[in-house]
Amino acid sequence: MNSEKLTEFEQYFQIDESNRVNLFAVDDNKVPTTLAQLEADIPPLFKLANEVSELEQSSLRPLRNLGDVAQELAVFLQAQSRKIDLIMSHILASEQPEDNAMYCDSYGGGGVKLTDTKAYSIGQAFRTKLFLQHEASAIYCYTEVVAVNKIDDEHYQYTLLFKAIRDTDQELVVRASLHAQTRQLKKRQQQQADEQSFEQLKTDEETPTKPEQ
Repeated sequence: MNSEKLTEFEQYFQIDESNRVNLFAVDDNKVPTTLAQLEADIPPLFKLANEVSELEQSSLRPLRNLGDVAQELAVFLQAQSRKIDLIMSHILASEQPEDNAMYCDSYGGGGVKLTDTKAYSIGQAFRTKLFLQHEASAIYCYTEVVAVNKIDDEHYQYTLLFKAIRDTDQELVVRASLHAQTRQLKKRQQQQADEQSFEQLKTDEETPTKPEQ
């Protein structure tokens, strides 16, 4: 365990939500050490997808200040952009099929946690692609194993710290984790409301009705 890098990882909030992650093990000397090297390494499709996402956010933001008049327009534009997002997500997912595809246990601004049967050492670097399903975005970056937790005889949970990632992409991951937290909170609140409604209905059914005088 690399305690210093693990501390760096834990500086960011992690959300327990599964998203597809593609990993390709690389030697440490293959990891970009400058932003220019990273930019040159990122496939154009990944840049395009995230630029589209940023444009959507910036174009819809002014409509929120127009009140109810713009609500239907915003819904329409979101539906159209969602179609583009789904197409882009499908194309991105087919990029570099030699990667090891799996699903993470959690993610956040510091990196991801995932479980695998393969054994990796502390310090192992990966070319990493994180597909944020609800954001319809994909992050192309490099990660490093900073902690390993043996779950059983066949499975290990790995903590992967972002080793080389663009600031805008890291911000996107942070934003996605906060959106996921909001979704989970609303889901819990809805479940609690449904349970209360069920209990109230059950109580009403069990309460005898007083005969009319």
